[in-house]
Amino acid sequence: MSLLPLRTSSISRTIFFLLALLCLSSANISLAEDLYQQASSEISPAAPRMAYPESYGGESKLNHRLIIWIFIQQHFYLGSFILGVPMIAWLLEFFAAFYRKRNLNEAKKLDTLAFDMMQIGLPFYPFTVITGLILLGGFLMLYPQFFQYLSGLFEPIYYVYALCFFLENLLFYAYAYTWDRFQKEKKKWHLGLGLLTCLNGVMIIGLANTLMSFMMSPQGVDAQGRFAGDLWAIIQTPFWNPLNIHRVLASMMFSGVVIAAFAAYSMLTTPDPVRRAHYDQMGHISIMIGITNLFLLPFAGYWFAKEVFIFRQRMGMTLMGGELTWLFVVQAMLIGFIFMTVIYYIWQGTSRMEGSERYHYVVKYLLMTALVSFLIWTTPHTIPATQGEFQAMGGTQHPIVGYYGTMSAKNTAINTIILTCGLCFMIFKRCNKIITVPWKRWGNVALVVIFAAAEVAILFLGIYGISIPAHVRVALAFPQFMITIGALIIGYGLNLVMLRGARIIGPIQWGKLPTAGVIAIFALAFFITTTMSLMGYIRSSVRLNWHIVEIMEDVTPWANTLSFLNGLGMVLLNVFLFLCISVLIFRAADIRVSVLFSQPEPSTATVLQPNGVDQTG
Repeated sequence: MSLLPLRTSSISRTIFFLLALLCLSSANISLAEDLYQQASSEISPAAPRMAYPESYGGESKLNHRLIIWIFIQQHFYLGSFILGVPMIAWLLEFFAAFYRKRNLNEAKKLDTLAFDMMQIGLPFYPFTVITGLILLGGFLMLYPQFFQYLSGLFEPIYYVYALCFFLENLLFYAYAYTWDRFQKEKKKWHLGLGLLTCLNGVMIIGLANTLMSFMMSPQGVDAQGRFAGDLWAIIQTPFWNPLNIHRVLASMMFSGVVIAAFAAYSMLTTPDPVRRAHYDQMGHISIMIGITNLFLLPFAGYWFAKEVFIFRQRMGMTLMGGELTWLFVVQAMLIGFIFMTVIYYIWQGTSRMEGSERYHYVVKYLLMTALVSFLIWTTPHTIPATQGEFQAMGGTQHPIVGYYGTMSAKNTAINTIILTCGLCFMIFKRCNKIITVPWKRWGNVALVVIFAAAEVAILFLGIYGISIPAHVRVALAFPQFMITIGALIIGYGLNLVMLRGARIIGPIQWGKLPTAGVIAIFALAFFITTTMSLMGYIRSSVRLNWHIVEIMEDVTPWANTLSFLNGLGMVLLNVFLFLCISVLIFRAADIRVSVLFSQPEPSTATVLQPNGVDQTG
């Protein structure tokens, strides 16, 4: 009998199973029966019935849930950063190689920025390993029986994860320390090394998500938690793929804003104009990469929410209309603040360019559009009110404002904000240039038509969605998002074509970002860091009092869902701890990056004039 009949042509699935099979010889799971057959109950023991304090390492006055929450969140922050930094650095190095024949100065600048970002990420790596070991110790001490059960199911995955983590150590440091050795003709080998680092990082994210998704949407086990024999089933649960996409995008977004915050602080504190220019450009590019991933995150969020409702409608109602509803209101406010801050930062960034005053009159209209959309986006469907106020309204929903709290109105609002941010960025690209193509008038008309048509379509679907059943209304989120992304891609491409051969009014004066723009970068870093912590709490809390949904119950005294204020307090505590850790690490990172400026003729030096002006425009 075939040990593992592969019933799919998926290359990724085949590779994953080959890696897993290398580790199965030492696993506790028996392979007496075919993995794709319904195995007998003897193949794996049932999930243990939890009892306090026996299953939790003894009685304790400490809240185990809060302790493990801090360990997980800090490891998640640091892990996301060290996995996202190589992705950003590799993208910049790739574009540097692309520009090398067309614009050597631009290529050297991008290559220098990519190198610096890897130097910033290096000191974070040992801290990530330390927090990972602390987290492992926390599970063994505080949740020993739960961890033992998961280890029995996922032991092959643990070995593959250990192998990938060992490779990540080698690849990460090799990619950072071989930068100068692979120049010119050998650059493609260094790009290949960076690509392997990124792909291995994505593999680590996917493997780590197997446990998280299994706890939320268990699959591949029977009702008692016995392994059913299909290893792939317990891996590819309904939430696995949405979580993978979400984690990759979030890691790049998070890494971008953290690097930008470091660069903004360095720009403020250095008197050297060359360094100020270097850090200003580093922060701007990092922010733009983070914003790009921010635009794509709603897709992963919609996908995850859809899978939640398909798996258990009760879980969806807990998220959107139950105990976690007001946390989602806070999340909506944070996302609104993020987009509003992005628009403000882009506007402040135009101060670096001569000729930007031509577009200043547009800013107030864009900010007003974003503000109105933000108010709709943050309006709850059911507002807190007294019994008398409910009677005056005629129900729990306001007869007018209640419509703004529906999913249809919120999707319309957030897509309008994304379109507004995209339009701001296109204007930013034009600020110091005069378009010279003969068809510029028709090009501008086409841009107006593209964005106007997209907004009309989004508004139509939003208004139409109010009068249709809820399950159909939720399905309209995807076409609205695709209309938004389609308009941004087409509009951005057309804008780039129009800017070809444009006359440059003046170079970008890096290092001239106003203090208000620097504050906007700090605000973005805080908002995005807080949003990640909050969404992690929401995603975990949807399990309610289950370690593993409907299989293993949490019977500890602290199994209940935290109150609104206590939950927010823990979120902010985690943010504060990460910011403190980052400040300590950045001191080492600042020394590493500064070494570049002390070298007389670095091989990847940025070509800047003494006043910090980018002469390439």
